[in-house]
Amino acid sequence: MTMPVSAYFIIAANLLPLGLVLTGDWGLREILPLYWVESAIIGFFTILKMLLAGGPVGKLRVGKPAAGPEPGAGARLAFSALIMGGKLFMAAFFTFHFGMFMVVHGVFLFGFVLQGAQFGPAKVDPMNAGLWLEYLGAVKWGIAALFGGHAASFFLNYLAGGEYRHASAGECMAQPYPRVVVMHLTILLGAFASMAMPGAGTIMVIFVVAKILADVSAHKKEHVKAAAKGAAAEQGAAPGQGEAAA
Repeated sequence: MTMPVSAYFIIAANLLPLGLVLTGDWGLREILPLYWVESAIIGFFTILKMLLAGGPVGKLRVGKPAAGPEPGAGARLAFSALIMGGKLFMAAFFTFHFGMFMVVHGVFLFGFVLQGAQFGPAKVDPMNAGLWLEYLGAVKWGIAALFGGHAASFFLNYLAGGEYRHASAGECMAQPYPRVVVMHLTILLGAFASMAMPGAGTIMVIFVVAKILADVSAHKKEHVKAAAKGAAAEQGAAPGQGEAAA
């Protein structure tokens, strides 16, 4: 499986936090908030993908049908409006659903894991926005690096690479969940292991590296699948899959 160019941007974006963990400058208080924000970054680009997806929404699609006359301008405009309305609805639903996931995860992470480790269970205030911002401010350059890595992937693969032409909003909406779940399970296991066992720094490094490998693997599979779908559509190999433009 060939490594896409964008995967190198993802790896490069992760080198900053990895390097700071290796030097001992960063630990749980930095890595956990950073990867929480990375989930939000993935969600942001997922919304853009859904809105720009050129594939069908349900059974609605714009373009010349497989058989029969080409629809008129009015029909194409009406279908375009329906498709955009469908994508907007799905994007709004994803924003709410994924946003709730982020909030619940944030309360657990910032409130109970980080504050509990720092101040003790008796002083935990999971909704202390000031502390949330303090944790996030400490990793602002890591956030910028990860945002840049995901932005590079979005522009290189989805836009310049033409993945948007055959992507459907529904598929885009489902893509981030497995990746985010694996990423957070990996790093949370590392967090608990590093708190419970000696050699916490070494354990944290191992789990950060594992997270990067899992992230790159998911990234490669996602774009290989998209490339295969696009090739099949261009060759007319996929039944009912013509090129669609929203």
